[in-house]
Amino acid sequence: MHLTIRKYRKIEGDRKQIEEIVNREFVPLISKIDGFNDFYAFFADDGSLTSVSVFRDASGAEESVRTAARWVEQKLAKLLPEKPEVISGEVFGHRHLEQKKAA
Repeated sequence: MHLTIRKYRKIEGDRKQIEEIVNREFVPLISKIDGFNDFYAFFADDGSLTSVSVFRDASGAEESVRTAARWVEQKLAKLLPEKPEVISGEVFGHRHLEQKKAA
């Protein structure tokens, strides 16, 4: 499993607008990349926009970085004018809590 974090420090404009376009356009786009597992996006305590992508392997994670860069350039360049800090690596520990089914 491979995880990528993208952190956009400079945000211009309305956060709600960013939330809407990410959910409407980017989430469906990234979820089509081979090996996709999970995607999360949030505004961190420091004001940055941070996203976390989880893929089966490094090739899917690398494709997500290229896809995100193109998409942000085309759709959110005015709202996210600076390139993100990108951190990526192989996951060595994780746990997923399964929901118990109601009786």
